[in-house]
Amino acid sequence: MPLTKAEARKIALSFEGATEGPYFGKPAIFVAEKFLTRVHHKEEAMVLAIGSMEMRDVMLEAEPKLFYITDHYKNFPYLLARLSKLTKETLKDLLAARVKQIEAKKPKRRAAKKPAVPLKKKVR
Repeated sequence: MPLTKAEARKIALSFEGATEGPYFGKPAIFVAEKFLTRVHHKEEAMVLAIGSMEMRDVMLEAEPKLFYITDHYKNFPYLLARLSKLTKETLKDLLAARVKQIEAKKPKRRAAKKPAVPLKKKVR
């Protein structure tokens, strides 16, 4: 059974730290302030960020009934996943992979620097 836009949105928001906000003027879902996904406003599809153009092209070739792009996305590492072909499990897996990408790119927290010890002033 195909996913609805509401179901897909709910799945995306179920990830830890997921929040909603605007992305180029359209509602989107973020994790750690990075784009996770959004429900396409015209197409019956989810917009997915893919790690690279090469990976996107592999996915398009491997699953053409599920994944596609429009002219708008041809120069960007994003693709669309048809809701009519997308299962809950597949969407969760795709989004989990994106969350791992986001987490891997998070800057490592450095230990706080110790405050410099002020020099003692010589009293004359």
